[in-house]
Amino acid sequence: MTALMAFERAATHLSFRRAAQDLGLSPSAVSHQIRGLEERFGARLFARGARAVRLTAAGESYRLVVAAALAQLDEAGRDLLGQATGGRTELRVSALPFFTSTVILPALADLPRHHPGLTLRLETSHQYADLDSAGVDVAIRFGRERSSGLRFEPLVEVRSLPVCRPDKLGALSTPAALADEVLIHVTQQPRAWPVWLESVGQGQLKPRGELWVDSMPAALEAAEHGLGVTIAMHPLIRGRPGFGETLAAPFAPTGRTGAFYLVMRPEQAQERRIIAFRRWLAEAVERVTGP
Repeated sequence: MTALMAFERAATHLSFRRAAQDLGLSPSAVSHQIRGLEERFGARLFARGARAVRLTAAGESYRLVVAAALAQLDEAGRDLLGQATGGRTELRVSALPFFTSTVILPALADLPRHHPGLTLRLETSHQYADLDSAGVDVAIRFGRERSSGLRFEPLVEVRSLPVCRPDKLGALSTPAALADEVLIHVTQQPRAWPVWLESVGQGQLKPRGELWVDSMPAALEAAEHGLGVTIAMHPLIRGRPGFGETLAAPFAPTGRTGAFYLVMRPEQAQERRIIAFRRWLAEAVERVTGP
């Protein structure tokens, strides 16, 4: 098992050093375990270079089988743990703050009724979620699908929608009127306003001022306090409490600007706890985005 775990970690990272960090071993111990596998099977699993390693064809085939087998063993252990703890199963989820506040939290009270054995350990973060570590099972991220060896399942496509306090609507008859406003930016999405302004023919617009905050919820709160106009994500913004009362949209949303994805390791996609969470999450998204 030590050799298989060393191989799986090294194959995932393409690094003996990072595999050693994950397992609490030395890089030489990881290398020794993998050489033992290669000698046992009479096949090279890695092509070793001066600065990097890469999987051989045999190594890639073996990685898929080993990763799936280790994931199955992990799930079996979770099942046994669930039996010992009254049938409860834990799922560690990393989600963006805006998605958490508009989709997950409003629907969370229904989770025990639909999936009584599933307990979420939820963290909100804009940072990259390392699914290869022991800290996260699935992540919810925004952007475009990336071919990183992970599985990306689209949850909802979004469009940019300017929002402000309702008493500002009268002064915003056209996008050009934004020149008299403060534009509120989110640091993780610095291109949101430039892209929207370009889409409505106002790419050269200079606003009266700018305000930068570190999250979408903070930007929406700033707009609710009358500090300026910010870019929201349509249709998820409809799930924010008070939308239409404390926040209003002076203009129509633009075309597709990105999507939220459920991200997981491919070999974990058929785990019962992830299937249950995926089904519940789809229903939660539908509540916000449906007619």
